Amino acid sequence: MPDAQTPTLAALLQDVVARGGSDLHLVHGIPPIARISGDLGSLPYPVLTSERILGLLDPYLEAPQKAQFKQELRLNFSRTLNETGRFRFAVYQSLGTIGATIRVIPSKVYPLSNLGLPSVVSTLCSRKSGIVFITGATGSGKSTTMAAMLENINQNSRPGKIITIEDPIETVFKPCRSVFVQREVGIDTPTFEIGTLDALRQDPDIICVGEMRDTKSIQAALLSAETGHLVFTTLHTRDASKTAQRIITAFQAADQEGLREQLAMTLEAVISQELLPRADGKGQVLACEVLIATSAVRQLIRENKLEAINDAIQSGSAVGMVSKDASVRTLYRKNIISREVALEHVRNREALDT
Repeated sequence: MPDAQTPTLAALLQDVVARGGSDLHLVHGIPPIARISGDLGSLPYPVLTSERILGLLDPYLEAPQKAQFKQELRLNFSRTLNETGRFRFAVYQSLGTIGATIRVIPSKVYPLSNLGLPSVVSTLCSRKSGIVFITGATGSGKSTTMAAMLENINQNSRPGKIITIEDPIETVFKPCRSVFVQREVGIDTPTFEIGTLDALRQDPDIICVGEMRDTKSIQAALLSAETGHLVFTTLHTRDASKTAQRIITAFQAADQEGLREQLAMTLEAVISQELLPRADGKGQVLACEVLIATSAVRQLIRENKLEAINDAIQSGSAVGMVSKDASVRTLYRKNIISREVALEHVRNREALDT
């Protein structure tokens, strides 16, 4: 167990939340580390050992989870700590030592208008079918955006049933106009694929697939959209064209033509996002790219002209499309981000001042 100088895990997490942090890292041989406004920094506590880390985690691990970690050397789950919030845990082994990364899950689901997303995103919540991808690197706010979209539907749309398949469950929704069934991979369903296919038999209006990790989960999500459901899901891709490329190239060459047709028919939108440091040093701000699946975009996918998707976004502002460069340029012109940050994140540096 941790010694007298080491706070409890609840106290550590309270400290991270109070500092506005997003993640707590527990690593053997160094003090606890927090990610605050995108940057890592040590917290003022003693150096950790594997034994201390296990002691901090132990109150939150059930017997089956301890057995799973012993067998697989990895463990992912979520927990709600009273008066502190909800957190996503990733426990792992590294060079024979124990480590953990604990993500702060926002206790409040913020309205879409508070996240800095383009207004077109709210219109996607009223679609009746098709698939919407929310993409970006780890820590780019994908889960926050997805939760905000589901809550927007819950508060404002027609009554319906929303089934989520997550690993682990992050935001726990309270029903308003929607009924929620939330299933956790590894506890309530074996895999994303099985959970998604099961959902089709449970009379859903909307299916939320926490992440598409392999070809089976991709096929299940596209099938769900193809059969008349609205599907939200995430991918670790950095822009819209790479999202389409990632999905298609996950399959064997012989299967890609049919996959392109299926994606072209079901795609509704891609929201690609990234968090950039604010110029005033007060946290981060969202830069995003939005692709809307117009008939022209669908034809580009069918013809495998994915490199032309960026041009389609540039010329699609009339239907709500937003390019990454336009988003970054707007933030720069409003002095929200510095010129250095803007130059680092635009594709066309010459266009920054146009």
